[in-house]
Amino acid sequence: MVGIGGLLAEVAERLQRKAHVRLLTTGWERRIGIVEVDSQMRWQLTFSQGRAFCGEWTDEQSADVVLQGHERELCMLLEGDELLYTSAKQHVRIAGALRDQLKLDAILRLTSK
Repeated sequence: MVGIGGLLAEVAERLQRKAHVRLLTTGWERRIGIVEVDSQMRWQLTFSQGRAFCGEWTDEQSADVVLQGHERELCMLLEGDELLYTSAKQHVRIAGALRDQLKLDAILRLTSK
């Protein structure tokens, strides 16, 4: 199984391959924080200038949207499978502005495999 860091890199790569999704992220400068409750690992997915970047989330950085859940559900959310995404979304806690949550939802659904 690929870890969350690897899956975030895959999401960023899938985003780059889908031009229609890149248009959706143009002008959307947001930082998505991801907290894995099993190990307390913290990751971030940053959208800037129509691109996505991933890395570890440090305490100095704030997040616009925070996803919190167990590693298994977070992996299911990011894998790119529509059915797994729908199932995992019920178990992952999402906090942040509703508009940003909806945009992230659309991005993750549109970048599915």
